[in-house]
Amino acid sequence: MNTNHTDSLNEPTNINELQFNLMDLFKVLWEWLFSFRRIYYIKPGLYYTGDKYDITTPLLVTANYHLTVWTVWRRIKHLNTRVLVIDTDGINVWCSSGKGRFCAEEILLQLDKYPKEVITRSEEIQLILPKLSLSGVKLSDLRKHNIKPIIGPVYAGDIPNYLNNPPYRDCNEQIFQFDLLDRLFTLVPSWVQIITYSSGAAFVLFILNIWLKIGIWWQVYPIGVILTTLYVLLFPYLPTRSFVYKGFFLFLMTGFVYLIYSLQLHQTIYNHVFYLSYIAGFSVFYGLYYTGNSGVSNYSIVKRETVLFFPVVIILFLASLVSVILKGVLS
Repeated sequence: MNTNHTDSLNEPTNINELQFNLMDLFKVLWEWLFSFRRIYYIKPGLYYTGDKYDITTPLLVTANYHLTVWTVWRRIKHLNTRVLVIDTDGINVWCSSGKGRFCAEEILLQLDKYPKEVITRSEEIQLILPKLSLSGVKLSDLRKHNIKPIIGPVYAGDIPNYLNNPPYRDCNEQIFQFDLLDRLFTLVPSWVQIITYSSGAAFVLFILNIWLKIGIWWQVYPIGVILTTLYVLLFPYLPTRSFVYKGFFLFLMTGFVYLIYSLQLHQTIYNHVFYLSYIAGFSVFYGLYYTGNSGVSNYSIVKRETVLFFPVVIILFLASLVSVILKGVLS
C-alpha cells in the first residue's frame, strides 16, 4: 500500500462527503422499476458522512452501484462514518462478488489511492465488509496487507445499530432470508421487464394474426404477468434449490390448471401445443432470469444451468411459434 504520500490529515485529497439529493431519488426509482439496470454509478473512492471526515470512525466497504450506495447512505447519513466505494462496474455487491469483481484486489486498489495516515492511525486498517461480498473477497489477501476485515450485516437497515455497538464483531450468524418482502421488492421491476420481453413475442404473433388469423397475440402478456407473480410468491415453496427446476415445477402446476380449463373450451391441438410449450418455455426462462434478482442463487450453478437450459427455452418458444403457424395454415 502506498505510504509515501505526505498530505496532512487536515487536507485529505479526493475525500468527499457522501451526499444525495432529490434527483438521486428519481434515479433510484428508475433503477428499481427497470429491473436494476446499471445506468447510474458512484465514482469509486473514499467518502464520509457526518460533519467532517474523521479518521477514527468505522470504514464501510461497498460497491459503486448507485442504488446500493444510496441504500447504505440513507441508513448512515446521520452517523459519523466513512465509506470506501470500490469499482465493481456499477454492479451490486452480491452479483459483483459472485462474478469476482467485488474482490480483495479492488479493495486494495482503492485504498492505495490514499496515504495510509489518512486511513488509519495504527498499523492495522479495519474494514467492515458487506456479508454478501464474501463469495468474492479472499480475506487472507486483505490480512496480508495489515487489514482486519470484519463481516458486517446482511441488511443495510441493521447497519446503524451495528455501528452504534462497538467493538464490531463478525455477523457470521446472520443469513439472507429472501423473505416475502425481499421478493416483493423484485416483483414490480420483474413485471416491467417481462412485459418488455413479452412485447416482442406479442408483436410477432400480432403480425401472424393479421396474416393467418391465428387468434393469439395479446395472451402472452397475462401469461407472463401471472407466471412471474406466481414464481415470486411461491419461490420458497417450489421444490429444489435450483431456480430452473423451480420454473419447471411451476409449469407442471400451471400447465395442469390450463389443461383442466381448456378442456371445457374445446381448444384445438394447435392451441394446446402453443400454450403448453409457451408456458413451459416462459417458466424455465424466468427461472434463469430470476437468479439475478436474488442473493440466494449460486453463480457457478447459474452459469452451468444457463448453458444447459437456455437452448431448451429457445426450442420451447420455437415450438409454440410453429404450432400457431400450423394452426393458421392448416385450420
